[in-house]
This record gives sequence, C-alpha cells and structure tokens, in this order.
Amino acid sequence: MSGKKKSSAVQMVPAGPRAQPLARRRRRSRRANSLLWLAGAAIVVALLALGLVQSGALAKPAPPSRAEKPADLLPLAKAVRPLTGSHDMKRIPAQTPAPQPAPKGVAAPLLQMPSAGYDFGSIPKSPAVTHIFAVQNTGTADLVLSNMVTSCGCTTAEVSSSVIAPGQRADLTVTFNPSFHKTEGDTTRLVWFGTNDLTQPWVEVRITANVQP
Repeated sequence: MSGKKKSSAVQMVPAGPRAQPLARRRRRSRRANSLLWLAGAAIVVALLALGLVQSGALAKPAPPSRAEKPADLLPLAKAVRPLTGSHDMKRIPAQTPAPQPAPKGVAAPLLQMPSAGYDFGSIPKSPAVTHIFAVQNTGTADLVLSNMVTSCGCTTAEVSSSVIAPGQRADLTVTFNPSFHKTEGDTTRLVWFGTNDLTQPWVEVRITANVQP
C-alpha cells in the first residue's frame, strides 16, 4: 500500500483548564502555611520576650545602694589583700569567738560599722541587688579582716581591703541574687567575717528583702 505511515510519537496533550487552578491553589496553600508558621513563631518569641521582661531577667542591675554618704565616712583605705566571701558552711566556726575586753595601754584596732544591716524592700527575682557597707577602724592599730563567708549560695561578699589602717575604712559589697534558686517572700541572708578586734572577733552583717513571685 502506498498510504502515508502514521507517526508513532506520543503527542503531549496540553493541561486542561482544571489543572491550572489546582496548581495555583496548591501554591497558595503552601504560601499560607508558611505565613501561618512564621506568625506562630513570632507569637512564641513575643511571649517569651514578654515573660523575660516581666520577670526582670532583661533588666539592668541597679547601682549599689548605700545608707551613708561617703563624705560622712572615714577615708577609703588603700586596697591590701581584698577579701571575697561565698557560701561555705565548713568555714563558719562551730563556736564563734567570744568578745574580750579591749587591751589597755597598747595600740589596738577598733571596728566600727555605721550600719550592719540593710532592707532592700520588695524586689523582683531578677536582677541581683547590691548594697555597700562601711567597715571602719577607729582604733590605733591595723584592723585585719579574715574568713568571710555567707549564709547562702545566692549571696556573695567582697571587702575592698582586708587590712584597714587606723582612721580609714574598707567597703564591704554584698550582692543578693534571688534567681540563684527558688526564693519568694520575706528573705534574710547573712555575711560573717572575723577580725583582730578583740571586742568584736566575729561580725555578722544582715540583709533582708521581700522577693516578689
């Protein structure tokens, strides 16, 4: 037969009118899902940030407080062997040294603190709060501080000099961090240190606060 041969190639049938809207709907669905995911992530981040702000975790620590004016205190002593203190029950004497009478006729130190306690009032769990106490020597010999320790791991202390010449002072900086562990309500923390003042061989400093939930 002399007729023309039929082509064996498969002809591509263009997509029908129903296929195009379906593809568009799928693209729109994927775009909507992405927008929903981004919106959900943004909400979660915003809630976390709000929680941090309300808890005070993002707040800057306030400057250290001080009850006395520096001008009303003795001059600050040159730093000699600054002393730090943290929580360590083993360093607290089982029996604290008993005060003894001041020696007569010889040079001796005499510790004087304008205040040995401070109330921070109502505070959030964060940030930490700090107060500065003055440790003064009104005696006639060097006052030596030693064995500084705190009652809790949430409290640290540092004195600017452990050797205080007569007529001078050292600054004792006490920091309380309520977020160190779960702390709420009325709270008391203590700092102790030893001295070579026979009349006050063991000194206790007290801080209090009402930690808000």
